Amino acid sequence: MAHDLKLVSFDICPFVERSRIVLLEKQVAHSIDFIDLANKPDWFLRLSPMGKVPVLVVDGRPVFESMVINELLEELYPHPAMLPAEPLARAEARAWVVYCNDAVMPASYRSLLALAAGWTGEALAKPLEELRGALARADAEVARRGGPWFLGRQLTLVDAAWAPFLRRWAAAEEWGMPEQNRLAAFPALQNWASRLLAHRSVAAADPGEIGPRMRRLYAERAARGSG
Repeated sequence: MAHDLKLVSFDICPFVERSRIVLLEKQVAHSIDFIDLANKPDWFLRLSPMGKVPVLVVDGRPVFESMVINELLEELYPHPAMLPAEPLARAEARAWVVYCNDAVMPASYRSLLALAAGWTGEALAKPLEELRGALARADAEVARRGGPWFLGRQLTLVDAAWAPFLRRWAAAEEWGMPEQNRLAAFPALQNWASRLLAHRSVAAADPGEIGPRMRRLYAERAARGSG
């Protein structure tokens, strides 16, 4: 059954990029409406009860939170499958998306904020150390499973969830990141990232010039005291 789909977000949001990857991988027709997060329109606030992006409007009905959106897309468009068929494996996939959400992304945000602002000392070292530990755990998991994708041979919602982070972290390596926090310090993650960022749907979801645009955004947030 065909659905009218509109994805609403701002243009370099990593969370909307997750859903764009899933839509592109499944070759689902959709439109995109980018908004200014600093000046959220009233119509958007009526769709998103927490004022957060992304929102997927399905036949006029809004769905929010990227993890929920992507699982809905998996149910509406089951081919190609982006979750394992076996229940325990599906639970593992969901758990590694949550790990990215709760362990990797917050430490990444704080690290990128510090790097973009040129902070030093404890203000920089603490989030980088936290992220390094989270990445080391993921690196061991990817190595254990043997690739080519996070869970093994099947490209899943886990790959879609991690790809925007990996794109941004690779771009941020030009900001003077310490060697121990570069992807090269995590061989399994680096190999996975190289394959993933070159994959058709992931490459097509690239918002373009992510490094300089992201650095400006984080520098502005640091200047406003958003750390």
